[in-house]
Amino acid sequence: TRRTQVMIRYRMNDLLRLTAQPCPCGSPLQAISEIAGRSDDAFHLHGADGQRRLVTPDIIRNAVLQASRRITDFRVVQTGASAVDLVLPPELAGELPAARAGLQALFSRLGAAPLITARNEALEVMPGRKLRRVSRAWQPHPGAPE
Repeated sequence: TRRTQVMIRYRMNDLLRLTAQPCPCGSPLQAISEIAGRSDDAFHLHGADGQRRLVTPDIIRNAVLQASRRITDFRVVQTGASAVDLVLPPELAGELPAARAGLQALFSRLGAAPLITARNEALEVMPGRKLRRVSRAWQPHPGAPE
């Protein structure tokens, strides 16, 4: 029989939305309403006031998908403190302005104004890897203001 169990604290990279409602199963633990994405993929965009804005992957995804019903695949990557790349497949060239405008409107509402580079190109799918439509390729400086 086991008398003790090691408890190791670790950090998950999921962004969670907690709910005030109790779990329907009766568990006393904190209930989660939604997984909003990976913290590794959250954008850290600089605002006009010099402060960094945290933008979660789920609202970036929604901004692109709501721009047009035709958009089913895309990539959005933060490449710098104020630089974002938007890529749609070639067959959606006509949807590129709407998707870019959707992202600009989102970032503007959040007080950020990154330079959005938008283009059409074939989207690569890596077999054996999780598909990440929104990702951050740029790392903020650890000591920079939040």
